[in-house]
Amino acid sequence: MRAAVMHEYFGRPVVEDVREPSVESRALKIRVSSAGLQPTDIWRSEKRYKTPDIPYIVGGEGVGHLEDGTRVYFGHSVPSQGALSERTVVPEDEVWPIEDDLCDEQAIALAIAGTGALIPLEIAKVQAGDTVLVLGATGPVGQIGLLAARAMGATKVVGAARSREPLEQLKARGVADDIVVLGQGREADIQALKEASGDGFDIVLDLLFGKPAEAALKATRFGARFVTIGLMAGETWEVSANDMSRRWHSAVGTGWRPADERRAAFDRLRSYARKYDWHVGIRSFDLEDAPAAWDAQRGSPAGKIIIRVRQ
Repeated sequence: MRAAVMHEYFGRPVVEDVREPSVESRALKIRVSSAGLQPTDIWRSEKRYKTPDIPYIVGGEGVGHLEDGTRVYFGHSVPSQGALSERTVVPEDEVWPIEDDLCDEQAIALAIAGTGALIPLEIAKVQAGDTVLVLGATGPVGQIGLLAARAMGATKVVGAARSREPLEQLKARGVADDIVVLGQGREADIQALKEASGDGFDIVLDLLFGKPAEAALKATRFGARFVTIGLMAGETWEVSANDMSRRWHSAVGTGWRPADERRAAFDRLRSYARKYDWHVGIRSFDLEDAPAAWDAQRGSPAGKIIIRVRQ
């Protein structure tokens, strides 16, 4: 079978013929139709996150079919048997049946990326009338954060990032009500965020941290809930007690949560997606083009990277 294999750390995957995997205890074999890449796949290759021994097949999530024909989404493949492969092996509790009318691409976009946005927004308790800012809005997590915040009752959702064109596309599609292009300098960023907030953001979903988070905090109102879920712009920030006064901040992760909790969040996301006709931006590649997909994920893809494994 064909698969994208990582032979050296800090490298690129190579598409080649490999031996079909054997089924492990309490795991299921899946014929993969599509797979997704995400930042943690890059981090694994750079020894920054749950790094498997080389060689290993890259990717952790996808859509496919069980041997009895059941169509499923899967995440967290068995280490070394990744998703960018014609067949993979996945622990039973990470294999979730999905409906046939949900396409592969949107199912994958809604899963790890989607629950990564939804659960923190639920913790922050989005309420009717809230103004919500998403820092790092152009990727799949940010896009779903904007969509989910609106579905949960937010009156205004604002997307902020460094790249103007993807932000403008989000506004044109109606995903964001307003946008802020970051990277114009500290004071300019603060002013632009304040102007977009009206009289202050109620909730910030932060994928960036660092300097952008410092600027965003200054554009919040008393009682604001600030949830950090990513560190793309830095692992620390400098804030004053005055800026934090009567505000709440938490750093939230989802990957460590039990499978049943993540699956329930995935179910809620699929309900929102059907009700509001969500479409998350994607970039598609064939399996043989996995090295190019890898390069796109390593950069700023402004969408979910999807690999078509089986035509």
